[in-house]
Amino acid sequence: MGERSREGHELLTEMRGYDVLKRTVLVYGQMAEPPGARWRASLTALTIAEHFRDARHQNVLLMDNVFRFVQAGAEVSSLLGRLPSRVGYQPTFASEVAALQKRIASVAEAAVTAIQAVYVPADDFTDPAVTTISSHMDCMIMLSRAQASQGFYPAVDPLASSSILLDPLVVGEEHYEIAGRVRETLAGCHELQDVIALLGVEELGAADRFIVRRACRLQRFFAQLFFVTQAFTGTPGVSVSREETLKGCRAILEGETDDWAESSLYMVGSLEDARRKEEAATTAEEAS
Repeated sequence: MGERSREGHELLTEMRGYDVLKRTVLVYGQMAEPPGARWRASLTALTIAEHFRDARHQNVLLMDNVFRFVQAGAEVSSLLGRLPSRVGYQPTFASEVAALQKRIASVAEAAVTAIQAVYVPADDFTDPAVTTISSHMDCMIMLSRAQASQGFYPAVDPLASSSILLDPLVVGEEHYEIAGRVRETLAGCHELQDVIALLGVEELGAADRFIVRRACRLQRFFAQLFFVTQAFTGTPGVSVSREETLKGCRAILEGETDDWAESSLYMVGSLEDARRKEEAATTAEEAS
């Protein structure tokens, strides 16, 4: 919805290549179409999803850029001559978003699950549309320009991201504890960035240097090889289980990798892959 015609064609071509069209319904309300047609595209897709859920009792994954829904609604409101509210949005956008989101729900036998992209205007997370949409989300994955500029992909900001499922009753005590320690370490490193920029890491105390060292290794360990980028990088993607990820995070937090090169943890899968990379680098260095 609200995207370029070229992008819609590329999506269709790629889905044909992966042979998933037989399980897919595509609803297009592209940039060149009137705002009313774009605004209805999300509602049409949701109605189709409800049919598969309620009539066929199938689980549905619904994906869209929901911010374009708000944008199209603002254009429709402007054409109707309504006075805009804050930042130029339509006065009814909160109720429109709520009416859309409440239909994305589970029933006894099936569910509609939505993954919604949200464009953040001018990187302002206090924008009314962003805050209104976020209030309906169970989980938020924040993409960071700073992470991308450092070559960390996926460029997810772990401190800004959140999930209601990060609960010991859901994920278990071990997962909850490790996640908390990881966030604490990353937050501690983030608070020290101004000091590091002015004085350097060497001027930090011993405890702070450990925090920075382990946070840097965690950031590199979180970098992941994607299957969809194999055609561009020539490197195959890697899947890592949750158990292996937790094992790697615990090892980094407990200092097992303090003597490793940071590059050994960059763009690898499990901790064992990083260990083999470190051993290979050490062997090559000794041989030279």
